[in-house]
Amino acid sequence: MTLRPKLASEQQMTIEEFLAFTDTRPQEERWELIEGVPVLNPSPIDYHQIVVTNISGFLWRFKTERNPSWFPLIGTGTRVPASENSLPQPDIMVKEHPPTGSPVSDDALVLFEVLSRSNTKADQAWRCRVYASVPNCLHYVTVSLKAVEVAAYDRDSGWKGRILSIPLENTRGLTKSG
Repeated sequence: MTLRPKLASEQQMTIEEFLAFTDTRPQEERWELIEGVPVLNPSPIDYHQIVVTNISGFLWRFKTERNPSWFPLIGTGTRVPASENSLPQPDIMVKEHPPTGSPVSDDALVLFEVLSRSNTKADQAWRCRVYASVPNCLHYVTVSLKAVEVAAYDRDSGWKGRILSIPLENTRGLTKSG
């Protein structure tokens, strides 16, 4: 997603208008509301979907084994107080309370984004800023498909990022050609 210039507030679509709009769209389309502008995201590549599935699978397995109160969800719009006319949709949301049947939540403990080619540095910085405004959000995690790298941003650190990377020579068993 590429961030565009911010519209004047009277020109921005509200979350309620956005939800009414997306109800008219095909289910397979993935829309986000960014600063009052509906944005259609490109279809993710298969590697992206594999990483999302692996993270979600790990979280569900952990939940099954240890029974924490939280729930991992895919494709849930996240209300962000820092931008009232925005409804970003992280790849995975770890929700503090049980699901409600709503496509929208402001109940995120952890938000995961698997970075695609369309995610610019400005987009990543915007998401970190608005996700940090979710009152109970403790962590924002990005996973890069370009490098073997995960960035974690935590409330306790003032949302300063720390990079976790695996040297490429240690990933040999992860590639077909390796």
